[in-house]
Amino acid sequence: MITDDEIEKIVRDQGLIAGAQVLAPSDRNNENLIEAIARGASSRNDLLSDADIDALGKLHGSNFFNIQIVLCQVSPHLVRAPPEIMALVSTLVEQGGEDLAANQPNAAFLKWCAKDDRRASEVIVSARAGDPLALRHLVFALQATGDPEEAQRSAKNEGDERAAGVLALSRMTLDESEALSSLSTILEAIESFPHEEAASLIKAALDIAEKHPTIDRSEIAAALDQLSGSTDPTAVHMMATALYWHGKKMSDREVASCLRGLLSINPEKAATVQQAETALSELWPEYPAEIGQTVATLISKTQGQVGSKSLRQFFSDDTSELAGERARLATKWLLEGDHQMCTALAHCFSEVNSTEPNLNVPPDVLPDSAKDQIFVCRKAIGYLFIAPMTAASWIIALLRKGGAASPAAADLLFDPLLLNYGGALRKWLESLIQKRGRGNKFIREALERAEVIWEGFEEARDVVELEPSSSQRALVRFQEAEESEKIHESAREKSLFASLLTTQTLLYGDRSSYSIMDHEGIRRPQTLKMGAMSVESELPKGIFFDPTGTDYMLEIFRFEQRDN
Repeated sequence: MITDDEIEKIVRDQGLIAGAQVLAPSDRNNENLIEAIARGASSRNDLLSDADIDALGKLHGSNFFNIQIVLCQVSPHLVRAPPEIMALVSTLVEQGGEDLAANQPNAAFLKWCAKDDRRASEVIVSARAGDPLALRHLVFALQATGDPEEAQRSAKNEGDERAAGVLALSRMTLDESEALSSLSTILEAIESFPHEEAASLIKAALDIAEKHPTIDRSEIAAALDQLSGSTDPTAVHMMATALYWHGKKMSDREVASCLRGLLSINPEKAATVQQAETALSELWPEYPAEIGQTVATLISKTQGQVGSKSLRQFFSDDTSELAGERARLATKWLLEGDHQMCTALAHCFSEVNSTEPNLNVPPDVLPDSAKDQIFVCRKAIGYLFIAPMTAASWIIALLRKGGAASPAAADLLFDPLLLNYGGALRKWLESLIQKRGRGNKFIREALERAEVIWEGFEEARDVVELEPSSSQRALVRFQEAEESEKIHESAREKSLFASLLTTQTLLYGDRSSYSIMDHEGIRRPQTLKMGAMSVESELPKGIFFDPTGTDYMLEIFRFEQRDN
């Protein structure tokens, strides 16, 4: 293990980067070694020499961030002039690029400023004198002072200094009177700025207001109203971010403004889309109708590029309190018949290994008129045909509700659903009629009609003359196995992992044993227990017996228009 004196000498003679490189990962929490590196660096003529910059430039990926971690620990202990510390921090941040860890040196600079009030004061004076490097680090100096009046003074100025002042205010711990004063300063400035700059100011105002629940937020809501009509990418991203971070503490008016703003989202802006999807998923339980309408509009407008992810998240949520709302929204979308929306809805459901529908539809969510009820059932079949129990949920709801549409709904249950599916769907329907309920008569009749067809299928299957011989079957199996082996060999030859990983062939057994090397370089045996895994999913009979007719029927169900 290296000593304090040894590493201090290495830094003093060879530079800060050399010292950081010799520090072992296990020694990074050794405060004495960290302080020794800082002493050595503080005694040099140049904190970051040309040789240090060259050595840093040759580091990439994890090698760079390992050194960055050490330098972030060392920085608060350095005794150097502010320009040198800012230059070090700026170099580390720039080389870190877009990685999430790239901004960690800024936190180290904040700690450095907080150790001596004179350091922060010197940075603030330089920034107000127009020094570009000091302006980039002004927000951290203001934070370190913890003085809201100093930050407000910067917030009332122009350009980068104003942005730093506003951001510092949003990060400070303020009492209520200081928060009110800061909000007043920020909101007064919003009216005179373009949407791009106003967005960052509103975000800061939201950060401050969240810490003080009793503060009147009406002016923030008014600012969001004004911004919600903007198509500026920065403004739209801010509204998505605001919903994600503050949505659950926003007023209904603020949420509505942000949702309006999201309708201007550009599908090409991947970061904004991801932020919006996450925010919509988080807020859906609190605002199911409002979020549902926003998602539907986004999916239709962007052809499914925005909104589909949050839609799947909502329908995969098993919260029973939202079950009725999910059914209500799905019914509404099927009734509206928008192709993009219904297609996105269909992707939310899968009945692989299922014995019940993904969505239980209560009768009260159905439309009132018999014509609209049948229209919804046909749309459900058209788009959810490969999830037959879920598609049948609307038919069952209609039968439970009763009315003039029941016979037509029973016909849809028989053809096309029961004619195509005789497995999980049939068992589920049979379980339904075990209990008393309105519509059981129609369900039973549909099952009996289908039973006749199924029995006919079974009789037609047993045509011995058409069965291949044992030798023919064996030949086909051999050919398939041989072809499969050739495909696997070809894939292994082209795989990038072939040279990196070993291949194991499991001949028989219920476990696999192998060895791994731990962090100490010792090989240890590992055993992986193995178990059976199976997937069961029924395919519709129509794709085998009448693929063209089945596809044509589904196309009619999907694209037919509702009579007004």
